[in-house]
Amino acid sequence: MIKLDEKEETGIAEGLIKREPSAMRTFYNLYAGFLMAVCLRYIADSNDAKDVLQDAFIKIFTKADGFKYRGCGSLLAWSKKIVVMEALSFLRNRRALPLAHEEQLPEQADDTDLAVADIPEEELMRMIQSLPEGYRVVFNLYVLENKTHKEIGELLGIREKSSASQLSRAKNILKLKIESYRKGAKS
Repeated sequence: MIKLDEKEETGIAEGLIKREPSAMRTFYNLYAGFLMAVCLRYIADSNDAKDVLQDAFIKIFTKADGFKYRGCGSLLAWSKKIVVMEALSFLRNRRALPLAHEEQLPEQADDTDLAVADIPEEELMRMIQSLPEGYRVVFNLYVLENKTHKEIGELLGIREKSSASQLSRAKNILKLKIESYRKGAKS
């Protein structure tokens, strides 16, 4: 990913606020790939992800005046948050967040830590994308967006305990996929 210095980033942000086409183009060229990857963590279908990303870019460009610069990387962080929220909105509107009801979940969540240093990034991404949609969303919000179970519950309209259980199930599925991958790699 491209890292900008403060002057470059504030210049782009100011251009976005003024709705300058050159700033929009620069921002898009710099970050579209990264933001698409974020989108694909939540939306498995690439065509749907492209649509969500397009909607997110429209929001980024039209709501740039609400952006507050907080240091290097804050423009990308703000934009990433918009992409995540657009993806969640898309999933809610599609009613594609099949989250288990609390009574269907195990009493204790397994705190399995996933060791993934030896797994290629593309393979790990494929594993995460193959998770059932509800599990994938909770996993991404918790692990990659650093949200608490309380925050996830508020975002998704579920209880904290349900979020923790969904995360546990996602980790257990990923653990099995990782073990299977490692067995296949040794063959």
